[in-house]
Formats: sequence, C-alpha cells, structure tokens
Amino acid sequence: MDEITGDNIIVLGSTWTDDGCLLRCRAPGQTSHLVPAVGLTFNFRASVDSPRHCLGHHSVAKRSGRYQDCDRPPQAGERSCVACAVADAELAGDLHHAHRRSRDQIDETVIDHLSQANVLYLAAFRDGSMKVGTSTEPRQTKRLIEQGAWLASVVATTSDGFTVRRIEDLVTAKLDVPQSVSIKRKLRGMANPLGNDRLATRLDNLVAQVHEVLRDVVNDSTPNERTVTLQNDRWSFPGSDDPIWAKLLAYPARLDRGNHHIELVEMCGRVAVIRRLNGSRSATPGSVSDQFVVDIGQLFGIELDIGPHTPDELAIQRSLF
Repeated sequence: MDEITGDNIIVLGSTWTDDGCLLRCRAPGQTSHLVPAVGLTFNFRASVDSPRHCLGHHSVAKRSGRYQDCDRPPQAGERSCVACAVADAELAGDLHHAHRRSRDQIDETVIDHLSQANVLYLAAFRDGSMKVGTSTEPRQTKRLIEQGAWLASVVATTSDGFTVRRIEDLVTAKLDVPQSVSIKRKLRGMANPLGNDRLATRLDNLVAQVHEVLRDVVNDSTPNERTVTLQNDRWSFPGSDDPIWAKLLAYPARLDRGNHHIELVEMCGRVAVIRRLNGSRSATPGSVSDQFVVDIGQLFGIELDIGPHTPDELAIQRSLF
C-alpha cells in the first residue's frame, strides 16, 4: 500500500489511463501530479471549515486534454474560480452545442477536436439506469470507464463530432434516453445491483430501439454522403467479474466530514471500493473492517489534514436482502 503523507493535500480529480485510475493531487501552492489510485491510503481529517481550492480546468488544445493548475480560490459554494468555471462552461458549450452553431462561432481547437471520427454508445449502470453518450473513437473505452458504466454497446460510428451529437439528440428526443446519470444512481447500483443478465437484457432492448430510430437516418442518405454506420459492439467493465464488486456496503459517512483512514481498493469511474483501516497509519491488512463504495469526488478541492487521526466510529446498517 502507498500512503499519502505530509501535512496537507488536495485531491483535484481523477483520470484514467492504460495503467488504471490516477488521482490528481497537490500540496497547497505546489504543482499537481498524478498518483495511482488503487492501493493508496489516506489518514485525514476534513470539515466544513477546511480550506477549499479551485479544481483547475482542462482544454482540448491539440486534442491533448491538457490540465491547467489554478491557485485562485473557488467561488463561494462552488469548486472552481470564476475564470476556470468560465473556461469549462465555454468548452462544454462548444462541444455539446457545436452541431447547433455555425463554424465561425466555435473555437478552432474545438473544431479540430470535433473533426475526429466519433462513436455513439449506450451505457448501462448497475442500478438499471441507461444513458446515451458520445466519444472520439480512440477514447471510447476510457470514456466508458470514466463514467462508471458497467455494460455498454457502441451503437453507431460517425465521421465527426458534429454528426454524432445530432444523432445523440435524436435518440434523446425520440426515446427519452438521458445523456447523463447521477453519481447517486451509480453508487446505489454498486450497493444494490441489478443482476447482470437483467441489465444486459435491458441494454439489448434499448439497442434495438436506437437502431430503429437511426436506421431512418442511414436510409435517408445516399452511399456517398453516408456518415453514420450502425454497430452493436458490446463492452463490459473490465473488473465486472472481480468478486471485489460483490456484496458491497455504501460508506455510511461523507468523506468531506470527520476523520477517516481508508485504502482505495478498486475504482469504477468516480465510484471507489474502499477498505476502512483501524488505528494508526501503519495499520495492516489484518486490521480492516468491511469494504464500502463511496464517491471519491466528495474529496475534490478540499484541503485534507493528513496525520495520525483516529477514524470516527461508523453506524453500519447491513442490507436485509
């Protein structure tokens, strides 16, 4: 186990690479760096009075998704400063509404990003929720893992990001399929999952409905101008067969309040399987209690007081079924 040590640390976010989930962390006033999430241990204290820090922002310059650190304080009640919030809002607007705007209204770096081949996918989460989403072809696997999907199907490929967003909106309008699922639903599904077979059946049924909607788009185009190709490529979360994801309890406390000593065991999107460590920072695997699921995003932007804190007592209610 790797342990975060020092006096204070800020967790700014998470990202996924071929090596798994990484947390972006930094000490106050320092440059952020990425550390592997799995196996990391924290012994920390947090409270409503803990200092808050801006989460920074990402850009799509040269398709790099480059992260920008920020030392400005966040807006009251928010996680970002005004400048980073504006940058994120402008980027989100350009990306998600590009198909409704003329090219001269969109930044050239965004146009470059949207010129790549894209996929349309349906993602299924363990509580039974479904969403429709888009991704560039090279990032589709990471995109699904980032979002905490359990099962998914790539239902179409498109020539560019403008086209894929048009058909995404069409699926939402015709079939009332949302384009986002809340972290609360994702957590609920991890603690009380729908069976994999039932979830797969729901996904298959929705794939058939989406293909019926999109078939008209394909048929109305000539072969020379056709930019949408129907597919049905099934995907499942790489750790879905790992028993670590079975019989999990929801962590009965918020990470942004009180004293905690935890180990990150596995990750799926922002959902973490954590093991609660008892006693000192040198606690061994033999001195652990049950494993839980929790939204690691509760920590983002909070200055954590790292030290030999005695973990708070937890009131654990086990499921009766």
